[in-house]
Amino acid sequence: MTALFLLTVLALTAYMVSCVIWPFRACRTCAGAGRFRSPSGKAWRYCRKCSGRGAQLRTGRRIWNALKRIDRR
Repeated sequence: MTALFLLTVLALTAYMVSCVIWPFRACRTCAGAGRFRSPSGKAWRYCRKCSGRGAQLRTGRRIWNALKRIDRR
């Protein structure tokens, strides 16, 4: 039981460290391209999910940012 707890804490710590180092992930909708071809194939349109950036903030980084915003007086 203790080993499982320690393994879980270690995994969560490793995930949070990776979120600090790499805060963004590729957008799943456009696969990181940030745009799509139009049906005619002649023009591009930007991805609505990521606003054309091709990257989205990871969930762990959102949690990290929220924890940093807490007023600790």
